[in-house]
Amino acid sequence: MNIFDERIALLQRQMRKDGLRAYIIPATDPHMSESYCDHYGAMRKYFCPFRGQDGTLLVTLDSYEIYTDGRYWIEAEKELEGSSCLLVKDGHPGVKTLFQRIRDEELYPLGMDSSLFSIDDLKALYLDKDHPIYSLDYSFLVQDLPSLPKEKIFRVDDNLLSTTLSQRVDEVLSKAREKGASSIILTALDDIAFVLGYRGKDIVYTPVFYSYLFLSGKGDIDLFIDEEKLPEDFDRNTIHVHPYDSVFAFLKERKEKVLVDPKKTNARIYSLIANKVLATSPAYLLKAIKGEKEIENTRRVHEIDGVAVLKLMKFIEDNIQTRDIDELEVASYLDGVRLRGKDCYDLSFETIAAVDSNGPMMHYAPTKACHSPFTKDSLTLLVDSGGQYYGGTTDITRTFLAKPTKEVIHDFTLTLKSQISLSRQVFMRGCSGHAIDITAREVMWKEGLDYKCGTGHGVSYMGPVHEGPIGFRYYTTMQRDDNGTLVPGHVITIEPGVYKEGKYGIRLENELLVVEKQKTDQGDFLGFETLTYCPYDRKGIDVTMLDDEELSWLNDYLALVEKKLTPHIDDPELLSYLHKQCEPFKR
Repeated sequence: MNIFDERIALLQRQMRKDGLRAYIIPATDPHMSESYCDHYGAMRKYFCPFRGQDGTLLVTLDSYEIYTDGRYWIEAEKELEGSSCLLVKDGHPGVKTLFQRIRDEELYPLGMDSSLFSIDDLKALYLDKDHPIYSLDYSFLVQDLPSLPKEKIFRVDDNLLSTTLSQRVDEVLSKAREKGASSIILTALDDIAFVLGYRGKDIVYTPVFYSYLFLSGKGDIDLFIDEEKLPEDFDRNTIHVHPYDSVFAFLKERKEKVLVDPKKTNARIYSLIANKVLATSPAYLLKAIKGEKEIENTRRVHEIDGVAVLKLMKFIEDNIQTRDIDELEVASYLDGVRLRGKDCYDLSFETIAAVDSNGPMMHYAPTKACHSPFTKDSLTLLVDSGGQYYGGTTDITRTFLAKPTKEVIHDFTLTLKSQISLSRQVFMRGCSGHAIDITAREVMWKEGLDYKCGTGHGVSYMGPVHEGPIGFRYYTTMQRDDNGTLVPGHVITIEPGVYKEGKYGIRLENELLVVEKQKTDQGDFLGFETLTYCPYDRKGIDVTMLDDEELSWLNDYLALVEKKLTPHIDDPELLSYLHKQCEPFKR
C-alpha cells in the first residue's frame, strides 16, 4: 500500500464514522475558481497522486477515482501508477459523468465541503430527502495544510482601463436592477478584481485576491478581505472594508433582493441570503467585453510578447545543430526573456515545453527532476506560454521542428490549415463559438483526427488566462461555461492540434479579437482580428497543402507580424532573423 492508499484508508474510516457512502473532493476554492491557491489545492493532492490542476476525486468506502478531461488523461495515467486510484476519462464517449454516477448508483449519504460547490452543483446531485447530502469539511485530515496567502493587492492605472470604479459599479447595479434585484454579491475573484480595478497575487499566475464584494442599491461598496492585503493608499472612504470571514454574518442580515449567480456562488453563501434573485453575474459578462483602452493595450502587449517568443525561436535555431537543448532550458530562457521585457509582471501560466512524446500531454511542464532533451534528431518541441502585462494577458503556442518527417510536416500544416479556417470565419451576430467550432475541427475530422479539448477559450484582461462565457467547442461540458454569444470586444484563442500518443504533439495558438465585419439588410456580420504576432516554424509548412486563400492569409499574417514587431527590435541580428521568418511563401 502506497502513501495515497494509506491516506484514503484514513479518510474512508472517517466516512464510515460519519455514515457516508461517498465523499467528493473538487479542484477549486470557495470562489469557484479554475486556478486556486495551495491552501485549497492541498486536500485533493494530499489524497490523490494526480498533480494536474483539474480533476475531481470521488472516494467511496472501497475505492477512489479521479475524474478529469482529455487534456490530462495521459499525464494522469502515468501519475496514478503504483496507487489504487482509478482514472475516469471524463468526457469520453460512453463514460458517465461524476454526477450521473452518483445519482445512478445512489451513492448516498454523500459528503462534501459545500463551500467548494455551487448551488447548481448541489441541485444536479440532489435526488430527494431520502438521499441526503451532508456538508463536511475533512481538511483537518490533511497534514501541513498551507495557510491562505497574504500578498498586497495593487491598483490598475487609469490609462489601462476604459471605465472608472463608479461607472463599473453603476453598470453592474443597473444590470442587477434589470433582473429585479437592488443589490448584488460578487464572489468570483476575477469579477471582483474587474469591478474594483485592483489586482492581486493570491493565486500563482492569476492576478486576483481572495475577497467578497457586496454592491448595495444604496450605493455602498462593501469589500470583505484580509486587512493586511490592502495598500496604504487604498480608498477606504469609497470602499468599506470588512474582515474576509465576516461576509457570512453580513449576508444573514440582508433583507433586500440580492442578485446571486448560481454557477459562481458557493452553496454556503447561497444559503445565507434570504431574498435571492438568480441570474448570471453582470460583472462576469461585462468584463469579457474589452473597451477601447483594453483593446489598445492588448494589441500593444502582444507586440512585446511576440518579440519574446521570436527570441526563443532564434535561440533554438542558433543552438539546436551544435548542442542539445532541454525542455527546462527552453522554458527558463523564455520565462526570463518575457519577465525582463517591458510591462510584464508575471507569467499567465506555467510554461509548457514538451518534446516529442511529452507533447500529447496537454498540460505537461518540465521540472528539474523530469525533463527531456530537444536535439537535432528530435521531431517536435511544443511551447505554450504567456505573460501577465500591465495592459493585458497573453497566451501563445508555437511548435518547433528539428528533424521533421513527412508525417510531422503533414500534421503541422494540417494544424495551420485548421487555425486559418476558423481565423477567417465570418459569422452572424448571435453565433456562439460552439456554432462555428466545426470550421476548425472539420479539417482534422476529414482525416480521422480529433483533439480532445476545445479549440479555444476566452482570455481575460490582466486576469485568468481562461475566461468565460465564450469558447470554441462542439460539445457542452459542465466544467466550462463557454457557449456564450460572441460579440465585438471578446478576446478568444484558436488553438487546434494533432496529438499522437507516444510520438509527438503539435499545437498552434493565437489570440483573436471579435470585430464587426459588415452590416447588410440581412443582418450584422462579425469576424476576427488576430492579436498574436509571431511567425510559425517554416520547416513545418507544406505550401502544396494550402489553397490560394490559405496561402494568402498566411502571407498577410507574416507581413502583419513583421510590421508589428520591427519597431520593438534594436538588435540587427534579431531584426534580420524576423525578416527571414516573415518572407512570403511561394509555391
